[in-house]
Amino acid sequence: MDETYAEIGTEVILCKHKRRISPIGFSWCDGCMSPLIGMKTKITEVFQRSGVLVCLVENGTHHYWRVEDMILASDVPLLTPEQKQQLNIRE
Repeated sequence: MDETYAEIGTEVILCKHKRRISPIGFSWCDGCMSPLIGMKTKITEVFQRSGVLVCLVENGTHHYWRVEDMILASDVPLLTPEQKQQLNIRE
């Protein structure tokens, strides 16, 4: 997702973090975050962490989700069935 859409209240779909070198590392808790992949939720906080824009979301956890590892929920209808399956989107 583009950083310009990262606002409190924006509905998003959570995706798995891409493996890449970043100031905050991979930042992934498999047991905690994997069950949330493909879930629709809302952004509750937006801030910079080590130069990376991250969010907290309405899911009851305190894990940071990188903005680049989310998609707008409003974009889901534009995805192909294959893309939805790849992103594990729950409808």
